[in-house]
Amino acid sequence: MLATLIPNFDEEIAKIHEIGRSGVFMVFGFSFFGPEHVYQNYPKEWSELYQKRNYYFADPVFAWSLSYTGRKRWSDLKMHDMRNVMKDSKQFGLKYGASFSKKNGLTQSFLSVARPDRELTDVEMEFIDAKFCTWVQLVMEKPRLTDAELDVLRCLRDGFSQSEIAEILQISESTVKQRAIKSCKKLNARTRTQAVAIAVARNYLTTEYGQQSKLAVQLSK
Repeated sequence: MLATLIPNFDEEIAKIHEIGRSGVFMVFGFSFFGPEHVYQNYPKEWSELYQKRNYYFADPVFAWSLSYTGRKRWSDLKMHDMRNVMKDSKQFGLKYGASFSKKNGLTQSFLSVARPDRELTDVEMEFIDAKFCTWVQLVMEKPRLTDAELDVLRCLRDGFSQSEIAEILQISESTVKQRAIKSCKKLNARTRTQAVAIAVARNYLTTEYGQQSKLAVQLSK
């Protein structure tokens, strides 16, 4: 899913892996209902132990990420580790690390990286912080798509051609083309197909985000 929302995701996350050699944990849109997107490649043995012992809300890193914004090396966290989560994680190569947290409305997005050998440098901290900030904007911040542009995207999602969309929405084909181009630009998409995929992944094409599409009205007659 994140590969759809973040351009060149595989190449970009590989740069983070070079710094977080022991693993990367990333959450977008965490709220009372849980996260919208999760990515993690911590060692399998650690992930299984973490879940088995239900470390979530005893984890100082997790607690800090939910409570604050900004960036912190794990060694600088002033959170009590009453269940020795940090101590146990060191056995799996998570000896040094840093966390980055951003707030979006009522949700929190955060990223943690770990390595076995040394603290992250200031340059590495700056790099990850800037990269994660861009990703949060791409994944969580809704671009200002107009209802007309959303109508075109819905039609494209449903498999209609440009001429069919023009007929359904009672507009010219050139207008359909321009709305599709604007949607691609706003969504940072290279093609119409990618624009639709991003809009679907972000739930932009539901009636809650925009007005009910003219297509739905047309088909209901």
